[in-house]
Amino acid sequence: MAEGDGATPAPDPASGDDRSRRPSVWERARRAMADHNAKAPRGPMGIPEAAEADASDDDQSDAAEGATAELVLERIHHYRDTIRSYQVVIEGQRVGQIRDNKTESYLLRPGSYTLKLQLLWIFSPRVVVELPAGSQTRMICGPNGGIMQAWRLFFAPTTAIFLRFVEEV
Repeated sequence: MAEGDGATPAPDPASGDDRSRRPSVWERARRAMADHNAKAPRGPMGIPEAAEADASDDDQSDAAEGATAELVLERIHHYRDTIRSYQVVIEGQRVGQIRDNKTESYLLRPGSYTLKLQLLWIFSPRVVVELPAGSQTRMICGPNGGIMQAWRLFFAPTTAIFLRFVEEV
């Protein structure tokens, strides 16, 4: 092939020409994660993103649509599971975690939700929570028993963590 005959030469892989190069596994994983993050919801679970600032606040009919309820989870301090976090699962979705002797709160739309906590293969029983609009519902959780109740970890894994409503005094 002569220099002046107008044909373009084939890309040479040794020359570093990027047109024929396939993306590496790491580049494809990074792009896939960026796509996943772009599609992920930004607001709290069940609540759409905040409306634009120019929306009028005069209309009272939209007040019910933007209503929220707060779910507050409090974990007691106990020697069992001290260094592990419980995964908070609402309606089958992991929405967060709660550590030993900590309190977490979640803003949700009013309604009925199924809630459970999970640590490895052990769970709390499923609890149905009714959240009225504008309310705060408090729940308490922790390991169900100490060393004498360790049999629960293997023979009754769905009772190894307790989850109950806080009794108002």
